[in-house]
Parts: sequence; structure tokens; C-alpha cells
Amino acid sequence: MPIRSPRPGPAGSSAHTSYLHTQIDQIIDGDLGLRRQQDPIHDTRVAIRRLRSTLRGFRAALDQTDVGGMERELKWFAALLGEVRDCQGQQRRFTQTLDEFPDDLILGPVRARIHSHLQSIELPARTRVQEAMAVDRCLTLMSTLRRWRTDPPLAGEVTVGSLRARAKKAAHKADKRLVAGLDSGDGAQLHQARKAAKRARYAAELIKPLDAKNAKPKAKHYKRIQSVVGDHQDTVVARAALDRHHRGTAAAENGFTFGLLCAREYRLARRSRRDARSLL
Repeated sequence: MPIRSPRPGPAGSSAHTSYLHTQIDQIIDGDLGLRRQQDPIHDTRVAIRRLRSTLRGFRAALDQTDVGGMERELKWFAALLGEVRDCQGQQRRFTQTLDEFPDDLILGPVRARIHSHLQSIELPARTRVQEAMAVDRCLTLMSTLRRWRTDPPLAGEVTVGSLRARAKKAAHKADKRLVAGLDSGDGAQLHQARKAAKRARYAAELIKPLDAKNAKPKAKHYKRIQSVVGDHQDTVVARAALDRHHRGTAAAENGFTFGLLCAREYRLARRSRRDARSLL
């Protein structure tokens, strides 16, 4: 039976609560799906990111005595899911790339090496997720989210103006971090720019019911930045994974194909930085 939503209040509080509800519902559904041996990891992680972003970006609107350490607990659960999701993403990425290569460029058991290595990481990670879901820490997390569904942790009436101000601040921070990351060329700074762009996007999504004319293009803009800079971060992760895969090969095996894969990631990284700069 669906959980009944509280009666709508002022516009700002209603928009904030509605956004919280949407993410909480997705996380609870994801928890249930995982317990049923389904695989809703991606959608669950996205909802956790959105909820954490709201807890951070709109902190002043929330009752901190109730929120407490929930951001830390959500981060813990998301990290467990992330270990599985990252392996899934890398497997899909490398498989699609190898499928595009002519057969004569695939030297040695490259597919098998990659698959075996990723499985050796993913399977224990899945076990850790299942084990974590059985302990009190995870059960308490889900219990708190269910309580928030009917009793949101608002610190009082939330004004439309305060939500707009927080969304504007998130956008300004995202812009600054993107400029800094591109000017430095540092992968870690670009990764922080991606996170800031996500928070700006989520903040714009939250206020969209209140100001669709301005918030909708803002959300679209920061989604684009998130995607482009995310492509760059994917290349960073892929290059590190390829290095591990290659180091795990037998000495007599040909590393030619791994070199091609790595060179492709460097090209994609350069293109991502170029595309990101065009969005400034």
C-alpha cells in the first residue's frame, strides 16, 4: 500500500517535501528490489545522490536534530552500491569498445582478462551489499527514510525565495569549479566540478515546480555539464582499470590491444575537456 503524503503546505515547503518524497520512494523501492535479488542499483544510487544533495544544499531548511548523520549513512550505502555499479559500467564500456575493433586488433585473451578481473571485484562487492542490508545500520537507515516519508524533517516553513537563493548559490559554485578544473587540467578538480554540477542540476530540478521558465533550462544546462565532465571522469577510471588489467596479464601475452584501449581513453579525455570548455 502506498504511503500517504502529508497535506500540501506553502509552495516552498511543498516543493521541497515533494522532491524529498520522490527520492525516498526510489531508495525504498531499490532496497526492496535488492532484497528480492533484482538489480535496481543505478536508480537507487541516483536517488541517494539527489537526496544527499538536498540534505547538503538545502541544509538551512532542514531540522538538523532529525537529519543528524543521515548524509553519512546514505554515503555509506551508496559507496557499497557503487562498487558493484562501477564494475558493471566498466564491463559494458570495454565490451562495447572491443566490439567496434576489427578482430585483427584484438590480440590475446583481452575480453576474458577484463571480464575475469571485473568479476573478481564485483562478486565480493555484491556479497558486501547483501551482508550490509541485513545489519541494523541499513535497517535503521531505511526506517528513518520511511518516517521522513510521512514526517519530513523540515525546520519550519520553507520560502520560495530561500529555495531560489540556494539553487543560485549551487549554480555559482558549479561554474567556479568548472573553470578552475579546466584551467588546471587536474582530473581531481574536474571530478569536483562534476559533483558541483550535479548539485546545481538537482537544485534546479527541486525548484522547477516553482519557476519552470528559469529552472528548466538551468537543470538542462548543468545536466549537460555533468554528462560531459562525467565522460572525462569515466576515462580516468577506465585508464586506471586498464592498467590493472594489463598488469594482471601473463608476461608472454601481447599488450597491444590494451594499449589501443588506453589510447582511446586519452582521446576521449581530451575531447571531454574541449566540450566542457564550450559550455562555459
